[in-house]
Amino acid sequence: MSQYEPLQILHDRVDLLYRNAVSGIAITVLASSGLALGLNTGFAQQNKRLWWISITLVCVLRYVDVFRWHRKIKAGIPCKPLDLYLFRCGAIVTAMLWSFYCVYFFKYASIFELLGSIVIVSAMAGGACTVLSGDRLLAITYTQILLVPYSVLLVFSEQAEHHLLGILGLAFAFVMFTTARKAADFTHESVVLRHQHEHLLENMQGEVNKRTQQVVELSQHDALTKLLNRSAFLAEAERYVQNNKKAQFSVFFIDLDGFKPVNDNFGHKAGDEILQALAQRLQANFAANTLICRWGGDEFIVLSKLISDTDISAIAHRIKEVVHRPFELNDSKVEMDASIGVALYPNHSKNLSELISYADVSMYDNKHTHRDEYVLFNNTLAEQVRREFMLSSAIRHAVRKEQLSLKYQPIIDTPTGKMYAVEALLRWNLNGETIPPDVFIPLAEKNGAIRELGYWVLEQAMLAQKQLHVSGQKLKMCINVSIAQFEEPEFVDNIEQLLRKHQTQAANIHLELTESVFSTNQPKLLSAIKALQQLGFHISIDDFGTGYSSLSVIQDLRVNVIKIDRSFISKLASSGNAIVKAVMLMARELNYKVVAEGIEEDYQAEQLKALGIDFQQGFLYSKPIDYHELVQQLPAAAGE
Repeated sequence: MSQYEPLQILHDRVDLLYRNAVSGIAITVLASSGLALGLNTGFAQQNKRLWWISITLVCVLRYVDVFRWHRKIKAGIPCKPLDLYLFRCGAIVTAMLWSFYCVYFFKYASIFELLGSIVIVSAMAGGACTVLSGDRLLAITYTQILLVPYSVLLVFSEQAEHHLLGILGLAFAFVMFTTARKAADFTHESVVLRHQHEHLLENMQGEVNKRTQQVVELSQHDALTKLLNRSAFLAEAERYVQNNKKAQFSVFFIDLDGFKPVNDNFGHKAGDEILQALAQRLQANFAANTLICRWGGDEFIVLSKLISDTDISAIAHRIKEVVHRPFELNDSKVEMDASIGVALYPNHSKNLSELISYADVSMYDNKHTHRDEYVLFNNTLAEQVRREFMLSSAIRHAVRKEQLSLKYQPIIDTPTGKMYAVEALLRWNLNGETIPPDVFIPLAEKNGAIRELGYWVLEQAMLAQKQLHVSGQKLKMCINVSIAQFEEPEFVDNIEQLLRKHQTQAANIHLELTESVFSTNQPKLLSAIKALQQLGFHISIDDFGTGYSSLSVIQDLRVNVIKIDRSFISKLASSGNAIVKAVMLMARELNYKVVAEGIEEDYQAEQLKALGIDFQQGFLYSKPIDYHELVQQLPAAAGE
């Protein structure tokens, strides 16, 4: 038997024998009846009838055994070796009775009866190779009992004409031996193979179920923290709302404070360890009546079915405690803080996405004010959300509705005092209200409108620079570009098309990037910047010192200008002076030009000039002005 489920293989072999038995028994009864009753041979006839009764009785017993087997199968009783022995016994007795007939009645048989018996036992032997293939021993034994004794008798017969029949019988017996063995081996292998396939399919089904479960887990849980991911959290919360018509719950939006410096100083692996540890702490502290989700990055959401003021305060306090507990990083301990915003269902909104947005807005208010442990969504924030939503929607149509304009702020060459360049600054007038850039630019970046705004600014600024150039003013044009534009694969091609369209020289354009653009060190981004430099554009780093510049990246890019942020210029009398000196030292070594922004006082201009600053920009020289005002100032500036 095979190593694969031997009892099942035995069952299949025996079942195959019993299923084929009925036809074999029926043929045995018909053939025996024809030989025993069809011919009258006197004395031998009486013995033939006794033989026929014997073989018929054996066939009846075998049929009863077949009936017993089928009842056993229906009852679900497992197969035992005894079932195979019973079948073998019945078949062997049948074969021996056939052999007895051929040997005993040989001397009484006519030539016709002799040939008939030879044909019948040969046919019975041939059929047995297939019908009895479920049992190799039985198939071989049955055929040899039928053929060998009769063939040997014929070989040693006194009549010479019988010798050839005997030899042919022995040859046929050998053929049947080989055929029965091969048929039985094939049947056995087929049964084993079927069980192997069934075993494999069962394992495959188990593996498929396992992998399906893994896919479900991956689709529902954050890969890093194993918390619910965003889509699974929303689905669970929606399900809770649907199943509880009077549902009430609070949403805590959590954002870690100071997480980015951890990544910068200790590496992203350390940051991942903190997120994993925090997830475990949240699960340990808020297992009951809560849903916990990693919303993205270092943002988490805790949905609690408790909404009383006392409960909310207690939960927020516990979240703070969980975050404040120092995180172990190798031999270091890192302390974190968190900003928390809270919104209530259904008090603040019955729309789950809107509710999370309210909690998010509340979190940002908490981050900026740091007055309390958390901020609960309120009417003031609601008005802020409504206004931001209105502005976010309106900025999408600002270009089409011609609500945008450019202002130009001069940049002064420090040694000569002449105007060296102008920076194009975007302004938005919405129904008579001037919306500050620091309000609408983040909204445009968030909803994707910044791309259309950016191209509009590029085209308008290039047109203005071309007009200045035609009028004889050799001013450079500084244009701010958002990182979202650089992320577009076709950005470099599009800006090159603008150059050709307006016949503008790339060397007259300075593209200004905030230094935070370099913090990710994205290969595609850096590749786009280098491609623009190859076209002839000058690259300026705006707000230098406020982000997370990589000095190695800045060195590799060979930028042209660094613009020192106004926050350092405003503190020039104290700490700002040291920073400006450090920037100047670095710029000289790298052969960069330096622009100081936000100059409003004479002493600042004089001190910066003494430090060797190349260019200055600020209200001391000019506020951002319209193009026609700029043109009016140019003759005096150019004539100095």
